[in-house]
Amino acid sequence: MLRVSTKGEYGVRIMVDLARHYGERPRSLTDISQAEMLPLAYLEQLVKLLREAEPPLVSSTRGAHGGYRLSRDPAQITMGEIVRVLEGPIAPMICATEGEMAQVCGFLDACKTKYLWTKVRDVVAHTLDTMTLADLARESSREAAQAQGEQQAFPVATHNQFIALSDIHVGPISGGYYIPKDGESETGFRPLSK
Repeated sequence: MLRVSTKGEYGVRIMVDLARHYGERPRSLTDISQAEMLPLAYLEQLVKLLREAEPPLVSSTRGAHGGYRLSRDPAQITMGEIVRVLEGPIAPMICATEGEMAQVCGFLDACKTKYLWTKVRDVVAHTLDTMTLADLARESSREAAQAQGEQQAFPVATHNQFIALSDIHVGPISGGYYIPKDGESETGFRPLSK
């Protein structure tokens, strides 16, 4: 696995939600689905994988106030554990899959590019294995707070301003634009900001 599917993406989002609510009452899948804007039916499949992992990543509680919670402290769960449960072993190429594997290529022993793929695998695995769920939850909370602060600092305008594509003029200097205002000439060409 190198490209993460929706299974991995949504499963990580479930785990981050549970980490952000660690120590509180169990979270229902409906609450998680609404908070993360994810399809409820799919979450049921994913939480089953997380619950049946060895060791389990989540536990469930039945009843009116039931739901899901992390099976242990988020600082004790690595992102590598979560991603492997959801996506399988890290494998940028089939010949560089983690763990034991059968010979999948007749050129494996003499492969000129195997070093690259094993290096990529090891860097990805190291990143996932050294980041905890607590690290990710803390960072996502910080980013959410920062985004909330920016929204307050730069309130959204109460009206929309539309610019017709025909009013945008590309000048002779590449990488620039000019949108003339009413009654202006096209001499005010501005470079794109970097």
